[in-house]
Amino acid sequence: MLEYAYSPEPGEQEEISELTAIQRKMYICNKLPLYRLPLLYPLDADTSYGDVRAALYTVIKAHKTLQVKYEYDPQLRKFFQRYTPLQPENFSVEPLEIHEAPEAYIRACSSGIDLAAHYPWRLTFLEWLDQRFLYVEFHHIAVDGLGIRRFEQDFIGRLLEGQEIVPQTSLPLSGYRAICELQRHNTAAAEVKERLLRLPALQCKPAPGAGRLAVSLTAARQEAVQQLALRLKVTKNAVFQGLLEEVLGRMCSGDTYGTIGNWRMRIGNFTEAGCYVRMMPKQIQTEEDAESRIRNIHGSNLQSFRDPGNDSRGMIEYPIVYSYEEDMFRHFRYIPADRMCKFELYIRVYHYQQENGIEVEYSKSKYSDDQIAAIINDLGSRLDDLAEKGDSCESI
Repeated sequence: MLEYAYSPEPGEQEEISELTAIQRKMYICNKLPLYRLPLLYPLDADTSYGDVRAALYTVIKAHKTLQVKYEYDPQLRKFFQRYTPLQPENFSVEPLEIHEAPEAYIRACSSGIDLAAHYPWRLTFLEWLDQRFLYVEFHHIAVDGLGIRRFEQDFIGRLLEGQEIVPQTSLPLSGYRAICELQRHNTAAAEVKERLLRLPALQCKPAPGAGRLAVSLTAARQEAVQQLALRLKVTKNAVFQGLLEEVLGRMCSGDTYGTIGNWRMRIGNFTEAGCYVRMMPKQIQTEEDAESRIRNIHGSNLQSFRDPGNDSRGMIEYPIVYSYEEDMFRHFRYIPADRMCKFELYIRVYHYQQENGIEVEYSKSKYSDDQIAAIINDLGSRLDDLAEKGDSCESI
């Protein structure tokens, strides 16, 4: 253990907050191989382990939401997170020599983070051949993509530039109470559940675990999406979502699916690490004209940001979920490692530096590889059609 000079801040005290609906779901799945957020950061030859440890400790101490322990109260039948200030004697980052590439090692890790016993993160130095890496793994219950970006900014700023990290004391865990209050007043209507978008389960011989297929976003595909977004004055997200709805509308039954959103805009929190994920319902647009569909999706997404309280229909278990992720991390590399599925079908568009693609994660117990390949191939064909028509095309 390293020794750090630490003294409690004036007024620092224990704080408890109820878990949000999504966090409750994550806690109930404790120790299962999912909700993992592993990150890899290559270390330069002149970067010392001591400097990295000090930077990590400083950043974690600055974020209350990374210093929590989780528990269930059987009498109240409620789940809570308890702010438990990190102490120097409970912090360590040890080196580990591995005999395979770090990505393979991380994916093969079978031991998850025990939320009932530990903080929702683990830290290790990986040594492979003549290379060294910082391996940071968060449990999703404690941090979302925007939270990781904040963590990365603080860590890199501290490690490489010696920046002072301002503790986020003005944004305490009470923010989660606000989210719980917003969720408490929303219930899912029966007709919504009946209309949930589903892909027919055709797997004759169910296989355990998660399957993954991806389609690459070539430069031509990205440029075509960018140009259409500019011409229609919509986001690239709306273009991808419109093309995806066209594909899913042909292959699935029902019309309501989930999209990954965030509570941060509603509660004014953009600088704290933490899990502020919210699930937003969307309906398949039925317009035959693709441009009209994309414009309507864009308008619906804007409305969700302007008035996010009106579209929360309770904690629905959406079989199909869509997510758009762009430029989340600039120094860390995210390693998908879940061995189980969060949803029956999870489609994410991602843009991370030079890594651009559309990945489909699916439950192998429900869907066959051929089913998912058909979705991927159809979506790829729509992107290629868009790229071939180019700027001179008046419609897609």
